[in-house]
Amino acid sequence: MTRAVIAGGAETRFSRTSDLADLQFMAQAIRLALEETGISKADVDGIAFCANVLPDDSSYMAEHLGFSVRWTMKADYGGASSVLSVARAVEAVEAGRAEVVVCVGGGNRFDFTDLHHDAVSPPIDYAHRSFVLPYGYGGPNMQMALLQRRHMELYGTTLEQLGKIATTFRRHAQLNDNALLRGDMTLQDYLDSPLIADPIRKFDCVMRCAGAVAVIVTSEEYAKRLAKPPVYIGAYQEQHSFGANDMSPDKLETGFVAFRDKLFERIPREEMDFLQLYDDYPIAIVAQLEDLGFCKRGEGGKFIEDTDISIWGDLPINTSGGILSIGQPRLGGGYIPLIEAMRQVRGEAGPRQIKDAKTGLVSGIGLMSYLSNLVITCGMIVGKEPFE
Repeated sequence: MTRAVIAGGAETRFSRTSDLADLQFMAQAIRLALEETGISKADVDGIAFCANVLPDDSSYMAEHLGFSVRWTMKADYGGASSVLSVARAVEAVEAGRAEVVVCVGGGNRFDFTDLHHDAVSPPIDYAHRSFVLPYGYGGPNMQMALLQRRHMELYGTTLEQLGKIATTFRRHAQLNDNALLRGDMTLQDYLDSPLIADPIRKFDCVMRCAGAVAVIVTSEEYAKRLAKPPVYIGAYQEQHSFGANDMSPDKLETGFVAFRDKLFERIPREEMDFLQLYDDYPIAIVAQLEDLGFCKRGEGGKFIEDTDISIWGDLPINTSGGILSIGQPRLGGGYIPLIEAMRQVRGEAGPRQIKDAKTGLVSGIGLMSYLSNLVITCGMIVGKEPFE
């Protein structure tokens, strides 16, 4: 059977503001990814757009960018869209539906209806309008604040433990020229940052930015003709709407618990040289470490306290700085961990390079609902060598 691999990828420069439309950023990222891999535009026969706010469907967007393809999709899975789109592209390549698939996401932090040619519809509008907004929902900051407060009250998780995550990622970002937040940040700076939604502070919150990222998936045979080595995928799992069949679900339990045993069935956690986790908030890192089985429920804060999660430590996490320090370019944010994982296993991370990095985990989390916690969770193990 055809084995699909990641051939490469690239990102645009990120910025706080821009006058470009979403598709203009995506076009830039695709062009850079094609240049990075040496693949011609004519060879692309599949494309996946990570977008849940663009008005046009994927086929129209492909036409707008000048692609005639055999396979296309629009991935609207929140922060999980990027990793999930790569998984869908792998399935398409291995099924023979396409040979070279570009997965792309990102855009502007502002909505320009004159450039989009249409009004931008809000994501997950039905759930918010019907079940959450009438009760004073204040956005993700407020909802994550409730989850963080509950975790702190139940398990004794401290601000100092969460602050270690934010400050460590900032140290990593200082080695990344494309990170937007690179200034020094001490633990005291984190603790003193303004409250946004108690106990969430300013430095807990991911910053929206402008930019895009593209990743190319193709067959192993095709990739071996390219200049750079392929990145192999060893395992992948996803879960949607975990806990939705429970009238009173555990709000701190995520879909990772449903598939973690399968995810690490062939490749144990102990073999991970790094973790690149979706990090829109530090408490999200704690939840993932617990539910992925790196520590027991309620012990995530203590795990962070006792573990060196820096590039130079026992379990490096988010070695590029994560989206907490890089920024979140719409749904392209989920590609940031994936691009960093690719660079680590290829030995291309420069001053951020982990010694002898061969295998790592990339995660995606997406959307928050009115009933359960995270609507979508996914995990992908990638490596330098083929997984047998």
